[in-house]
Amino acid sequence: MGDSKLCLLLLLSTSALTCEYFQKITVLITLISSLLVAQRYKSLHKYEYQYEAESLNAINGASHLKNGHKVEIEVPQTCSFIVRTTGCRLSEVVDTDAQGNPVFANSPSSDAFAAEMEKYPLKVVIEGLYDVKLYPEEGETTTVLNFKRVSSLHWLFLCWKKTRTRIWYNTRKYTPTIHGKCKTHYTVNAREDIATDVSLNRDLSRCDKFVPMRDHTSPLALITGMHYPLAQLIRSSQSCNYRFDNEKKHMTFGSCTENHILIPFSYKREYGVANVGKQELTLVKVSPHNDRIFAHGKAVEDKSFVQDKDAVLNLLRELDTLPENEGERRAPLFHKLVSTVRGMKTETLSAALPEALAVSRVLTYQVLAQCGTPECSSAIMKILRTFDTNALEVDATVFALGLVSNPSALLVHDMLEMAKYKPSKPVMYALSNVVKRFYKSEGKQIPEIHSVAEFMASQLGDCSGDKDKTFMTLRVIGNMAPAVVPASPALRTAVINCVKTPTASLAVQQAAIQVYRLTPLLRREEFMQVLLDSTSPMQKRIAAYLVLMKNPQLSELARMVNALPNIQDQQVKSFVISHITNILSSSGSETQALRHKLQDAIQGNEIGPIMDPTKFSRNYKFGSLEGNMIFEGTSYLPKEVMLEMTLKAFGYDIDMVEIGMEGTGFEPTIEALFGENGFFPDTAMQTMYFVSDNMPQRIHEVMQNVIPALKTDQINRQVFQSWGTLKLLSKDKCRFTKIII
Repeated sequence: MGDSKLCLLLLLSTSALTCEYFQKITVLITLISSLLVAQRYKSLHKYEYQYEAESLNAINGASHLKNGHKVEIEVPQTCSFIVRTTGCRLSEVVDTDAQGNPVFANSPSSDAFAAEMEKYPLKVVIEGLYDVKLYPEEGETTTVLNFKRVSSLHWLFLCWKKTRTRIWYNTRKYTPTIHGKCKTHYTVNAREDIATDVSLNRDLSRCDKFVPMRDHTSPLALITGMHYPLAQLIRSSQSCNYRFDNEKKHMTFGSCTENHILIPFSYKREYGVANVGKQELTLVKVSPHNDRIFAHGKAVEDKSFVQDKDAVLNLLRELDTLPENEGERRAPLFHKLVSTVRGMKTETLSAALPEALAVSRVLTYQVLAQCGTPECSSAIMKILRTFDTNALEVDATVFALGLVSNPSALLVHDMLEMAKYKPSKPVMYALSNVVKRFYKSEGKQIPEIHSVAEFMASQLGDCSGDKDKTFMTLRVIGNMAPAVVPASPALRTAVINCVKTPTASLAVQQAAIQVYRLTPLLRREEFMQVLLDSTSPMQKRIAAYLVLMKNPQLSELARMVNALPNIQDQQVKSFVISHITNILSSSGSETQALRHKLQDAIQGNEIGPIMDPTKFSRNYKFGSLEGNMIFEGTSYLPKEVMLEMTLKAFGYDIDMVEIGMEGTGFEPTIEALFGENGFFPDTAMQTMYFVSDNMPQRIHEVMQNVIPALKTDQINRQVFQSWGTLKLLSKDKCRFTKIII
């Protein structure tokens, strides 16, 4: 295949995925049941295994590595383990023999590697069913800790396996692995009282979570999120063999081979750029061990075990004082600084922040912006809370942080604190975006979301305060409604009070109703009363109707249909008739259930004719486009216009764009231009129609299709006003109530 740099880069990507596989082995530990562990590994015993691992890369220039050591597992207490690694060696390929097999020799770093591996034991505690914690000694490095995790792979895997022999009867079983649930093919090679020799095979690429570990990247990076598409270019398989002691049921031998191949540079998906990882674990002996002492320190977390703020400050000082003639060192130093900061916990970073700002405020800002971890975002928010509340850079920075694709619980908390500090419109919308994205990705309620819901309820109060602030708060709540509305009964009560409060403005009442556009409606009867109340404003009634129609009950549809002939407001009646007609005439699968409910409620009766669309409100449906045009009274100017486009692709309904406009204050302008004493007299308008009528027939037909009102028998004052409306719709007096792309 040659020594192409591109191939080498792709191989490194493949190898990186393999390394990430080993680094994520802790996830496998969480599948262990404490009772099953006690059955496999009895307390006051010591189990000694010989561990061997080998990594082979099928490309010139890549390293072939091999390592091995003895693994001692002491069990001082039930579900408590002390893992020691001794006799370690690290080898690499130095030659090939006559048969083409690699010849290994100790690498130059083998002795140092052995010393680090033997230096400290690793302590493991299993609490409950899935809670497994690692307790490394102080001074243990992350690299060595990951090697020890790998060494424990086989015995931990066997701890998880059930002791009952019937597990092997199902030859095709979905089992949990670090790649998610994988279809596993079992073969029982030998059996006594239990299955003593078992083989299994998996296609790791078809596991439900075959996604490589995602490290933190810079939020300012131009190309991100490539970990998943690149993972699809790799096909991985695993084959393992395990042997068990028939009497004592512990494992005596285990081996696994993994094959990773890069599809674009492979032949028949078998030959080409590939990586083969082999592991073996062989039982040496089992002996009694009477040491019951099991003292441990702090459990390891997903951060650097050694937290040293001085290391960061020293790097920052070195970078700040770097001479101009050593500019080539700036990029490596900055990368090292950012990597170190990414491994810091919140407490350590917060303690180092004041000193870092004193060293160089500009460099500190650059590092935090490039970091991308929740801890760094928290540090940025902490700095922003020291700024003046009127500073525009605070709003801009917070709003930008609200657009991150994978927010964390810590960011939700920090956004809430910022909203309490400065409840401006950009900050509030940033908070709602973070909560919405977090809930969409995690799908669960957390204490931080409950705190956000309680804060929003306190901001609403009884809806008698500043109407602009209340309106904005309701819009913010509606943006993240699926997350916060179910989390707080107080918030639900506050929103319903805004709907029912007569002193609240129409815009506030309508915004309160629209909070339930994206979340299930619990108090449906109150919205039904709003719809059927003839004294309620037209826009409020239509908003309540649209919310009810998200998931209506058959009894509710029957009440609507029965009440429809008696609705006096022709605008509401026209809109409801057009909306129901569009549902009944649609053929999409997404409206099938609602269509059947409506047919059952109508029972073959007529719901009424479609009214004049130039005078009355109605709902429009054109393929993936849906829109509402709402008029008020006899005005030809729409009071409210909404356009929504949904794209159906890959089996999902994707909301592409939703635009809402509300026209206010147009009537005086139109009257001044086209009224009785307006700027344009009747003669000017009649001249325009005369010219239109004397155009060639083809052009005249086109103009009539564009503007149906351009007909000689319709020249009247209302038509002039309608024509003037077309010219003014683009003016800035339209208030955009929502734009989401």
